Amino acid sequence: MIIIARNYGQLGNRLFLYGHFIAAAEEYGIELANPSFAEYAHLFPATASNLWCHYPNLQTGSSTPRSWQRKMLSKSIYIATKALSLSGLSNYPFRVMRIRGEETCDLSGEEFSVAARGKRHIFASGWLFRSEHLFQKHASVVRQHFALPETNRNSVDRLIGGLRKDSDVVVGIHIRHGDYASFMDGRYFYSLQQYATVMRRIVNQLPGQRIKFLVCSNAVWEPSVFEGLDITPGTGHITEDMYALAETDLIFGPPSTYTGWASFYGVKPVTFLETADEPFDAHLLLRQSDSAAA
Repeated sequence: MIIIARNYGQLGNRLFLYGHFIAAAEEYGIELANPSFAEYAHLFPATASNLWCHYPNLQTGSSTPRSWQRKMLSKSIYIATKALSLSGLSNYPFRVMRIRGEETCDLSGEEFSVAARGKRHIFASGWLFRSEHLFQKHASVVRQHFALPETNRNSVDRLIGGLRKDSDVVVGIHIRHGDYASFMDGRYFYSLQQYATVMRRIVNQLPGQRIKFLVCSNAVWEPSVFEGLDITPGTGHITEDMYALAETDLIFGPPSTYTGWASFYGVKPVTFLETADEPFDAHLLLRQSDSAAA
């Protein structure tokens, strides 16, 4: 079994780390447990009733775990893994694989694959455990594991259904304020007016198209900022907004694993706004979106 021993970041980060490990577990035919997914486990049917957040999903038949139980388990696994590593016990009784900062571990590489096929549990602690090859190879099971509950799925379908009426193109805009005011000294914090300018550039690049915008944001905003644009706000629910963005034709937003996951889940092109005046070709992006959908 692989056990993810530490959490990193918010929902988008957690999904990508978990998703890459699911791909590895699928490739090597072993089980995975991710107790560090504690804060978000209740959002997905595959993890809501499972204390350890197993993959494959193991139906325990017990009651839904309490928040404190999840937090206690997550913290205990983290402390135990760190203690084993610091004590030099990285190979017994468990295999501890701990990477720091920007260090990477290739999940399809020899070191990990040998460990995965061994007889000891792997305690994995680190952010950049990755294999893009395995992630794409097993993308369907990753998406299936993170399917939304029916209630949230229906909410997304209603929202997107309304946007599709009388429109040719639906564009998802992720406006991230909040923590981005300080993240990297505000490098990716753009004003509402700057986002409106991006949206008008999209309209100008797609003349004759009936364009509607889905705006998902943690900012407080007034519709007047986007005067002349056909906009619809997201529901404000963390997964409903993410999965609604996944249903749009094009996605725009600052560099974020939140929009990155929406792009992966919906197989839609995402334009990360490295700057407020990031160059892009909406025609080309739309062709990419149509090709992916075909």
